Amino acid sequence: MGQQSIYSYDEIPYDSNPFPQSHPDRLATLATLFGMTCESVKRCRVLELGSARGGNIIPMAYSLPESQFLGIELSACQVADAEATIKALGLNNIEVRHLSIMDVSKNIGTFDYIIAHGLYSWVSDEVQEKILRICLENLSPTGVAYVSYNTYPGWHFRGMIRDMMLYHTAQLREPKIRAAQARALLDFLAQSVPTQQNAYGIMLKNEVDVLRQQPDSRPSRRSE
Repeated sequence: MGQQSIYSYDEIPYDSNPFPQSHPDRLATLATLFGMTCESVKRCRVLELGSARGGNIIPMAYSLPESQFLGIELSACQVADAEATIKALGLNNIEVRHLSIMDVSKNIGTFDYIIAHGLYSWVSDEVQEKILRICLENLSPTGVAYVSYNTYPGWHFRGMIRDMMLYHTAQLREPKIRAAQARALLDFLAQSVPTQQNAYGIMLKNEVDVLRQQPDSRPSRRSE
């Protein structure tokens, strides 16, 4: 991830919410259905890569007080927000660490559940390889790794809109200006493509309507 990405998430923090599909209880249930024997979620170790403000991992720590949680996040301001929330809740079973994924090593220990939600599709090949390496080296023998990603052909249409937004804002550097111009392009697309008896126009309008409701931190990252 480049310096521009770091600064953009400091200026426009990523909207951080719980993702039920990544909860250890759900992961353990699915693993059990596939014949695995997992560590009990009541006493487990959980690592989240790209934990943002802790909106996903902090509720887990709150509801599972006997388990241990570690979040890794590159944006310093989001780590500060997470730490403030952890302190306010009085939690002693969780840490959100300011660290690049590329700097994660075996020294952080092994985990029963490793989570990488909304991350894999948006980073370089090098970082993707590192994520998989972490899953190999830091996952316990009976552990479960959860890595979400976008796939074709289903994501192609959304990806096409994203590519148009990136092309339109390629020469801009200020994150807030880029977000505003990306939204202006959405308005232009919605007004320029007819929808009457036009399947492409209807699909475009539906996607644009959804993207308009997304926060500036992720106007095109909805599908993971």
